[in-house]
Amino acid sequence: MRSIEAAYLHVGAVVLNGFHRDTVASLHRQGSSYSPAVRVTFEPSEPHRPGRHTVVEPDHTFPLARVHGVAWVIHSRHHSARAAQGRVRISVPYRVRDHQAFRQESTVVDRLVEEHTITSYRPLGLDQLPGRGEPTPPPPNPDSSRFYRLLGQGPTVLRTGDAVRAELDRLAEVHRRDHGRTDWEMGQRLPAEGDVYECLQCTRSPYDLVPVEVVVERTYRDIERDDLPSDWDYELCGARAYERHLMMGTVTPPPLPRYASGIGTGDIVEFSAGSHVKARAKVVSMTPGNDPVSGVPMVVLAGPSGRPFRRALSGCVRVAPPVNLIAVAEVS
Repeated sequence: MRSIEAAYLHVGAVVLNGFHRDTVASLHRQGSSYSPAVRVTFEPSEPHRPGRHTVVEPDHTFPLARVHGVAWVIHSRHHSARAAQGRVRISVPYRVRDHQAFRQESTVVDRLVEEHTITSYRPLGLDQLPGRGEPTPPPPNPDSSRFYRLLGQGPTVLRTGDAVRAELDRLAEVHRRDHGRTDWEMGQRLPAEGDVYECLQCTRSPYDLVPVEVVVERTYRDIERDDLPSDWDYELCGARAYERHLMMGTVTPPPLPRYASGIGTGDIVEFSAGSHVKARAKVVSMTPGNDPVSGVPMVVLAGPSGRPFRRALSGCVRVAPPVNLIAVAEVS
């Protein structure tokens, strides 16, 4: 499971807080350059409850319970061949653009496929695992996979509930045999006392031996070479991969938050346009929601010409009563 620092979190990220999965609803950088902090607000566990929040240092790490990934698959063949002969998977955009399959005259690219991967981790109790002899439930679609592992015990793939129980039994036996104190007079190690879950040699945290269900979902989209990301040459980070999934429609965007700002479509708002300079514009739309990278709630405004531009909602103040837009200077 991958970890992410609070400074690199993004709205929509799903993290593990102890044993529970939480979805980031908003982020706010606060504090000075000497003592920076990040305020993380999580979606409410129930609709009628407010979202919970925590303030952490930027380097505070959260385990990611949902990891988004993007890669591209090039299907190519020799120009005289009738069927695809080569298949290469690449996760770096500039290497896709510069791949020899696009540059050699003797090679034809039949398909360029964008692969979206979502790896989800869900902690389980032992009673939630498939029963003895029962198979693992099928994955969401034929291109997906489902298996189990133990939260802090590396990348081991455990295919069934029986495999999880057998692995826990094996670790308990290792603990009993190898982690007891040594009887120096007899020259032998005594069986360990206590539970494997409380042994510092077996576990680093109370959650290390928690079973986790891992589901890897894959979705494919045929694209053209010109559709590749043009503003990012290296492997897409978590926030950009999530944004790409939203753009390509493989992830449903979260519901828009309900703002308590009192600002609505059609209102006139005032905002800072520079040092000691205030500008005003009309609210055209509240639909942009949060910026996918920074997590800041955004709003679309428009000046007298009608040309829209985006602003952070937190920097806008509703002007009451509304003013005549003819007298409002456009600032974008």
